[in-house]
Amino acid sequence: MKIYWSANAVPELQGLDRKEQMKRFKEMNKQGRKQIGVMPWVYLVIVGIIVAVGAVLLGLSGMVMGAIVGGIIGFAVVILIQTPSIEHGRFWYREHYGTPDA
Repeated sequence: MKIYWSANAVPELQGLDRKEQMKRFKEMNKQGRKQIGVMPWVYLVIVGIIVAVGAVLLGLSGMVMGAIVGGIIGFAVVILIQTPSIEHGRFWYREHYGTPDA
């Protein structure tokens, strides 16, 4: 599974100028999120609850807890939400803008 951290990781957007690349990346992400359904969001909530409870049980507090919980939830958003939405958005992009070879 390829992870899409940024617009530079999407093959269809290679060769575009930065402004156009970001515009199309946001559009691709938006269209993809319409297609992924509700289950990735449910999984994200479950991950958030588990991480928060784990941080409390470990006795972490303040800035350390915020950094660890925020980092794990940010990583989970990329894995559970952004990557699948970009995968679905790539199909939409090919239909809407065509393939780079065309």
